[in-house]
Amino acid sequence: MVASEASLNPEKIDWQNSQNHILLNPRWPDSEAKSLIELACEVSKRRQLEGHLWIATSGSTSESVGHVKLVALSKKAFLASAQSVNEHLQVSSTDTWLQVLPRFHVGGLGVEVRAMLSRSRVVCDFEKWQVERVYKTLVDNKITLVSMVPTQVFDLVQAQAKSPKYLRAVIVGGGALTEHLYQQARKLGWPLLPSYGLTETCSQIATAGLESLQSPQMPMARKLHHAEWKLNSEGLLQVKGESLLTCYGQRQKDESIVDWDPKSEGWFTTEDFVNLQGPYIRFVGRKNDFIKIGGEGSSMGRLREVFDRILQSIDPTITQKVLLVDAPSARLGVEIHLVTNIDGHNTELLSQLKESYNREVLPFERIREVRYISNIPRSDLGKVLWAQLKRELYGR
Repeated sequence: MVASEASLNPEKIDWQNSQNHILLNPRWPDSEAKSLIELACEVSKRRQLEGHLWIATSGSTSESVGHVKLVALSKKAFLASAQSVNEHLQVSSTDTWLQVLPRFHVGGLGVEVRAMLSRSRVVCDFEKWQVERVYKTLVDNKITLVSMVPTQVFDLVQAQAKSPKYLRAVIVGGGALTEHLYQQARKLGWPLLPSYGLTETCSQIATAGLESLQSPQMPMARKLHHAEWKLNSEGLLQVKGESLLTCYGQRQKDESIVDWDPKSEGWFTTEDFVNLQGPYIRFVGRKNDFIKIGGEGSSMGRLREVFDRILQSIDPTITQKVLLVDAPSARLGVEIHLVTNIDGHNTELLSQLKESYNREVLPFERIREVRYISNIPRSDLGKVLWAQLKRELYGR
């Protein structure tokens, strides 16, 4: 297969050959999928790429095809990442992985590579997430390792499901895991290992150690050996290592195709502010989470942490039904709204949430309006599609 060709969503990937592949959400309409395939093939041809996988960057499923950014990841990069994760988790041929994250997501695809290298078994469950069915799969197949996102952990906790005895680690990534949810899951026996990673790094570059399960305290994720990191002058995380992307590709509004390598001297600058403590990392917030309200600086990441803590103390069962949103404001530039899809508009509960939150933040950070939406748009992994949400609510 030449560089200008790429197979779409192959059932099996040969990790040693030079074939290119493109992995897309099967929900993409055929016309848009065709456009993305053409994009991947064109950039592969320009750069003479071989042995690469093209994946849409996180959040792209919420955008029109003209805004989708594809990332090229080499098979060698995936292999380096998988080997490092296997060593960190002491994976062996006696392990059995459960693959519940989709293959067009690096967290799901990474499971296949790790299992291939360690000769461990993989049990796939790609049906629509359903907590009772997945829990039964965990038990019946004596699963020992699984990667999940916080939304899936939340559902297991809400169901009061206790961790199966054979399960030795649950790698949690794809979103910020709150300490409250971590503690709830640990009380039910779930062996959670918080992780930090990116599509651009072929999955995780830091994961809590197995020894952290000996303590009830929520651990920081520890750097894996294949990655290096530092902070730039702005305080953003920079990453260097064998698992980094090769390049991006994107179609412009005029239908032209652009491609670029975002690395500088081997370093990739993320959009994340993090707390680094030697080999440990804790996610703080994304660059676009930092806002100015009437000229005053604030962080949506911090405000959402405050809101989540209050929500957990009032009614944790509605976690998926209420959001804190930075809304456009003609007067202030940005203002804070509470967005919900709670049936019946439970005004008493929402008023309690709003008043409790407002007491703990600065005056300019207070909730100024409650907005209702019939459905909160989310990705297949449960992430809020913020761009789509704001377009539906505010037309931008």
